[in-house]
Amino acid sequence: MRSRAEHDAFLKLVDDHGAVMFGMLRRLCGNAADAEDVFQETAFRVWRNISSLHDVRSPRAWMLSIAYRSFLDRVDRQRSRQELWDMADTRVDSPGEQAVKVEEAQRVSVAVEMLSEPLRQVVILHYTGGLTLREAAAALGCNEGTVKSRLNAAITKLRSILK
Repeated sequence: MRSRAEHDAFLKLVDDHGAVMFGMLRRLCGNAADAEDVFQETAFRVWRNISSLHDVRSPRAWMLSIAYRSFLDRVDRQRSRQELWDMADTRVDSPGEQAVKVEEAQRVSVAVEMLSEPLRQVVILHYTGGLTLREAAAALGCNEGTVKSRLNAAITKLRSILK
């Protein structure tokens, strides 16, 4: 049974960072329904490990890294059943604008997917999750210089792919 302090810490964590986490998951999953499923899985994992929160330097980075791992686990389970990066935004005003956005999102998604796992992780945690470089380093268990180097390499690679 969880203590009242752990329960309160969990609620505060979700209140403080849940919206950012959901936004990141929405972007990763490509739709709200899948993002909600991964959000629930993440909340369960956070709850299960809430006692380790006191050892965490950045609660936001900790929670977003759990969310990212939950997403990757879901992708592994669904890899054969669905396209991974369907980033279409159906709220576009005109069919022409929608087609351009869908095409561009697919190009970016494919390009991000082509990155090596370490580069992809940094791009997603920093740009999609909104983590600072320091927070991304903490989430990935490496130093900030490594994250900067990976992010620079990822940007260079994405530019060459998207030319």
